[in-house]
Amino acid sequence: MMKKTLLSVLLAIATTASAQPAGGFGGFQMPDIKLETSQQWKDVNYAGDDQAYHTCDIYLPKQERDSYPVVIHIYGSAWFSNNSKGAADLGTIVKSLLDAGYAVVCPNHRSSMDAKWPAQIHDIRAVVRFVRGEAVKYKFDTSFIATSGFSSGGHLASITATTSGTREATVGTVTIDLEGSVGNYSAESSSVNAACDWSGPIDLTAMDCGDHMTMGADSPEDVLLGSKLASEPDKYLSLSATTYVDRNDPPVIIFHGEKDNVVPVCQGRKFFEVLKEAGVRTEATFVPEGGHGMGMYSEENLQKMVRFLNASRPQSRIVEDGGTGAYKAVMKEEASLKAHTVFVPQDLSAFSQKKPLPVLVWGNGACTDSPWEHYRFLNEIASHGYLVLATGYIPMDDEPYHGPMSSTTQQIESLDWAFAQNADPQSPYYQKIDTQHICVAGMSCGGLQTLFNCADPRITALMICNSGLFNQQNAFQAVGGMPMPPKEKLTEIHTPVIYILGGKEDIAYENGMDDFHRINHVPACAANFPVGHGGTYRQPHGGEFTVPALAWLNWQLKGDRQSAKMFIGKNCGLPQRKGWTLERNELLKAMK
Repeated sequence: MMKKTLLSVLLAIATTASAQPAGGFGGFQMPDIKLETSQQWKDVNYAGDDQAYHTCDIYLPKQERDSYPVVIHIYGSAWFSNNSKGAADLGTIVKSLLDAGYAVVCPNHRSSMDAKWPAQIHDIRAVVRFVRGEAVKYKFDTSFIATSGFSSGGHLASITATTSGTREATVGTVTIDLEGSVGNYSAESSSVNAACDWSGPIDLTAMDCGDHMTMGADSPEDVLLGSKLASEPDKYLSLSATTYVDRNDPPVIIFHGEKDNVVPVCQGRKFFEVLKEAGVRTEATFVPEGGHGMGMYSEENLQKMVRFLNASRPQSRIVEDGGTGAYKAVMKEEASLKAHTVFVPQDLSAFSQKKPLPVLVWGNGACTDSPWEHYRFLNEIASHGYLVLATGYIPMDDEPYHGPMSSTTQQIESLDWAFAQNADPQSPYYQKIDTQHICVAGMSCGGLQTLFNCADPRITALMICNSGLFNQQNAFQAVGGMPMPPKEKLTEIHTPVIYILGGKEDIAYENGMDDFHRINHVPACAANFPVGHGGTYRQPHGGEFTVPALAWLNWQLKGDRQSAKMFIGKNCGLPQRKGWTLERNELLKAMK
């Protein structure tokens, strides 16, 4: 959207639209678009009012199913149109999405003439909430909702994604309400799971970044904000999707023409680089001969979009036939818990409010943002009737993870998620999670993350694996980026704790044993098995380390007395296993 007078923009939009046989602003389309659908609804009001700018059209794929993942596709208009849903790339983007099995919602939204920013994102977020609120009626599968859009619609799709989960933000001198109160479903989430940006303006402070048309003093973004960049730059930052990018954003795919003279290609390039730098999964296609919509909608590009969306949907994997426990487990993603991997029994019908799933929250070695080294171990635990929430992205193969490090806050996100799911009547986990019995654990750097979070009152047990806090003498050995709580942090532990170490060859042995010897205010023990720092996690079903870990969890979270005998009593069971040693503090020795 380059600088041009309001009249110039409107004339350009009108000329572009009239040049196309049908389908609207956003690339050439086939005449008389007749989409093949099983059902469709026109002019559905998503806001509960009588305004045309709060209506949407809904299309379901021709192949009938019980429910469909959803893409909300937004027309382009330089934010000047409030009623172009019928021209929202129907013969190209919408058709390809329907053919791929996605329900498509094409909404209107308030124009810059109707209301100033942020009214437009309030409308799109209301559409997302409407999709969740009306899921049963319209056969929406709300485990996956994506946004998509061309030009200004690409902007709205992108900023809905980069602000996903954020209700309010302060950008310099501007505090912006991103959620709004449009519609009847304010209790529903407006978060989305992916976004497709087709030629969208992304950084509204840098629209002069490349070759473009320049016509007059008023740009579309000036009209949308009722301002000027020179006088109120923070307003333009608040309008920019790049302002809000962080590692928790959903995946975004970008398409931009290198010969786009309306929204220069440098907008798409910058968005791609910012997303990559933040660790967001992203792809970009820059079309050498592509203009602003023209030449962009090749079958190759449309299929790239579909493949990206398919890959962005929650993935799952059956590991080692589901484990050896009584409840065959699955490793999976949950759309509502970004950057985490969930291990859980495949059949939740065995669990209820009377028999809920205890929780293990896990942090990975090296603070990697994927449990790729530990998934066999964690899957095995889940198969014995546990909900395991591991930091990081699901490992769909055995390839090492090479992305950014995880953070201590991800364990807290796991705790928050477990409580929220247990309380949500719409969740498959509703009243099936034992939020009174939660162990937080981690290996190596993940153990440091665990100790960093140890004071959280929701935690009822700790398990520190191949880890221990550094002291002043050896802190130089730590890898950059690791959390480094001081030894005094140990006094904040308020639950029983076990250290599971790899013997004297474990590089964390000295730190872990020093921690253990300092802990005298809660029951504590230290188990050692002489395998070094790597443990046995990658062995079938997690190897020997699974034995004390599972016994500890069964005792602490399920109250199993047979498991307790592995750690208490004169002839406790763990040291009877070949290779294991066990040290206990006085409080644990006194337990019966």
